[in-house]
Amino acid sequence: MNSSDKIILPSALGRLRERHPGQRIAFCSGCFDIVHSGHPVFFEQCRTYADLLVVGVGDDATVRALKGESRPVNPAANRLFLVAAFGAVDYVLLNGDVGDDAIDFREAFHWLRPDVLIVDDEDAAIDAKTALCHEVGAELISVPRDLPPQLVPTSTSQIIETVNFALRCPLRIDFAGGWTDIPFLMEDEPGYVSNVAIRPLVELRDGNLNFSGYPRGSGLTTSTAARMLEMLSAPHYVAAGKELRTIAEDLFSYENRDLHWAIGRQDMHVLTFGGFNCLRYEQDRAVREPHSVKVEALQTLKSHLVLMHTSQSRNAQTVVEQVHERYRSRAGRAALAEMVELGQAFRRALENLSFEECGDIMHRNWEQQKSLAPASTSPGIDEIYDYARSIGGTGKLCGAGGGGAFVFYAADADAFLAQMKARFSRCFEIDFDFEMRDIKVLNGL
Repeated sequence: MNSSDKIILPSALGRLRERHPGQRIAFCSGCFDIVHSGHPVFFEQCRTYADLLVVGVGDDATVRALKGESRPVNPAANRLFLVAAFGAVDYVLLNGDVGDDAIDFREAFHWLRPDVLIVDDEDAAIDAKTALCHEVGAELISVPRDLPPQLVPTSTSQIIETVNFALRCPLRIDFAGGWTDIPFLMEDEPGYVSNVAIRPLVELRDGNLNFSGYPRGSGLTTSTAARMLEMLSAPHYVAAGKELRTIAEDLFSYENRDLHWAIGRQDMHVLTFGGFNCLRYEQDRAVREPHSVKVEALQTLKSHLVLMHTSQSRNAQTVVEQVHERYRSRAGRAALAEMVELGQAFRRALENLSFEECGDIMHRNWEQQKSLAPASTSPGIDEIYDYARSIGGTGKLCGAGGGGAFVFYAADADAFLAQMKARFSRCFEIDFDFEMRDIKVLNGL
């Protein structure tokens, strides 16, 4: 029997007695997320107590509830196939929901009515499983976690820790309010920026940075992400006991020392806190504005967004120089004041589920960016944006502008993307999702 043929539905368990008359049937269950040497040893132990071994595998929701949001590593279909590939296993099935007694295979157990249920001697739900065995007349057998002497004890968690020993940091999309987070530009007036953390994550492993395919200079703050990982990896920096706002301010100070205090706080705070933020910026601090934006609203917004790289390199220094030259002019002050309002307006629109308005706010912010610094755009960038507008898209360049990636809002994001790619073959989509975890949770700090 090949591996696929061993995978059965719980409802088919009742017919196993007919297919295998007179045979003693054993049942065991687990997550089996990453297969290691302990699993075949356990299956072979189980098989010594019966003629037939049926294995229940926890579904993805169960594994996530038991092991945390980063699990399972392997999805349910893969785990079923891997378990079925073991010679000691005769049949494998996906368990159901976890009940109040911490058992996720109760329905399957009643369908199968096995002769024996086998657990390891460290099982935490032994009383509930003993009671379940009494319900169907099965015997419960507890086996020790013993390995042959030639094998080194290990676990799924140890394997994951070894493989994934890396510091990780998200990037960000700024929706509205950029530039108003820079203290010297605002001259004692508060600034507001709405933004969100995104993944794939930037990683630092063995001293090497992996930007997960993000082009540098995309306007998604890869440079600040790199500085965050550099700071967290420094031997003298201990993040574990620090509050998130302290980590964000430490990063602000760390990066600004080399940049003569010329940059703002938004990148440091969104990378630290994760998720969606509307931040109020004062001369010496950033304050996270309370909001009522739900995860469902963010998921809906995400379904309307397209992140598209222009394939044009950013000339951010020229943009910065223009901002410094123009921020005290009448036009510059008006642009900054409008962006302050837009930074707050985006949060309100998202709270009110006014997703089309979110797109309009990004467009208005882009107009103010260009007013503050004409170098934010170019004829090539204008061509891309004008066409995007003609087919129903609105948005802005991420970060300072001058090139890099556009974030667009469109009613039908898939159709919009197809038209943009057909018109501009040099442009390419950047696949992303929102990252809701903060920097300490991401790194187990």
